[in-house]
Amino acid sequence: MSVQYGQLDLVHDVKANLGEGPWWDAESRALLWLDLFKGAIHSYKPTLGDGLSMEVGQPIGMFALRADGGLLAAVRDGLGFADLETGMFELTVPVEADITSNRANDGVCDAMGRFWWGTMAADQTPGAGTLYRVDPDLTVVPVIRGTTTSNGIDFSPDNSRMYHADTGTGKITAYRFDLAAGTLSDPQVIFASGATDGRPDGLAVDAAGNLWVAMWGGSCVLHLTPDGNVIDRISTPVTNVTSVAFGGEDLDELFITTARHGLNDETLAREQHAGSIFRYKPGLTGLLPHRFAG
Repeated sequence: MSVQYGQLDLVHDVKANLGEGPWWDAESRALLWLDLFKGAIHSYKPTLGDGLSMEVGQPIGMFALRADGGLLAAVRDGLGFADLETGMFELTVPVEADITSNRANDGVCDAMGRFWWGTMAADQTPGAGTLYRVDPDLTVVPVIRGTTTSNGIDFSPDNSRMYHADTGTGKITAYRFDLAAGTLSDPQVIFASGATDGRPDGLAVDAAGNLWVAMWGGSCVLHLTPDGNVIDRISTPVTNVTSVAFGGEDLDELFITTARHGLNDETLAREQHAGSIFRYKPGLTGLLPHRFAG
């Protein structure tokens, strides 16, 4: 029997410590996601249940499917290749491995198959992180230095803008994006969270160009215009909402990951499905994620 919370369906009652990184794989019709501190990657088929799982041996911030198969994973010590079928992981390119206080966080691929992901201090020291671009040949380019909690990233449907959330500052910044060159310019803060909103975490852009933003500490997902105005607020039964991804056969389902991390025993007793995955049907469609070209 399914569990519903208003407009939301509870689709996967996993109670992850820090569920993150949802990614819809249209080929396998599965939702891939990760449990960050556990260093685990999981697949889940809404019609069948749990699928393959693996652990990479250290905290993982984000992964991307590769064009030729397997995954590129951003982990605490850098970038590596993972294979859900074999459970094998190999660290390929060390990045910030000497900064033991930092770890990897959220990321995404652009339409040219480059991977963008950020780092952050484990204790969220302001300005300790960097947003990187990874080219298909695994060249790693620092793009934005001085981020605090580099988080959700996505692009407008016409690839003219990139959106980047920094949970530590509570802001979402829009950049002019040059797809051919892989460069950013003209930063504009389009959203700054208020005292009771929570803070922007993972995000996704829909086919119309609007943003869907998971609000850490805010018990909701916000639907925003490209300029950051609030269209709607989708309430959730858990405090810490971590990320969102469009999926399903017609890309008309919004999957929402959440976390138990940071909640005390009293709150966890109330929020029995914290750390689980929910689904919302917004009445519109999203976009398929791009794969890493390397």
